[in-house]
Amino acid sequence: MTTNYQKIYEQLGNLFFAIAMADNHLKHKEVEKLKELVNKEWVPLEHSTDEFGTDAAYYIYISFDYLTDSFTTAEEAFNTFKEYYEIHKAVFSEKLKAKILTTATDIAVSFRGISKAEHEYLDRLEHLFEVKAPQLK
Repeated sequence: MTTNYQKIYEQLGNLFFAIAMADNHLKHKEVEKLKELVNKEWVPLEHSTDEFGTDAAYYIYISFDYLTDSFTTAEEAFNTFKEYYEIHKAVFSEKLKAKILTTATDIAVSFRGISKAEHEYLDRLEHLFEVKAPQLK
C-alpha cells in the first residue's frame, strides 16, 4: 500500500486547527508555532512532493489556512481528522502518533499554556490514538 502523505498532512491541518481553535479564537502565537513546527519537524520528516514540487508537509498549513478562511469549527475539523484516522489507522505508526501528539501539545502550550478546551481535545486525541501525550515541557 502506498502512503498518500499529502492527504495525511491535509488531515493533520484539520487536527492542528482543531487544537488551535478549541477556544473559538485563533491566536497569532499558535499559528506561528504551527508554521515553525511544520518547517522544523515535519518538512524534514520525509520527501514527498506534489506535482508542483511543493513538499507535502506544507499541506498541513495549506489545510489550516483553508479552514481558517472557511469558518470551520474546531469540532468539525477534529471530527474530519478522526474519520480519516479511523479509516487509515494502518499508516499511523507509533512514532508518527507521538510526533502528532507532541506537535498538538506544543501548539496548545504556545499561548498562555493549555486551556481547558485545548486539554479536552488533547485528551480526545490520546483516546483516539490509545496512547498518552508527552509530558509538558
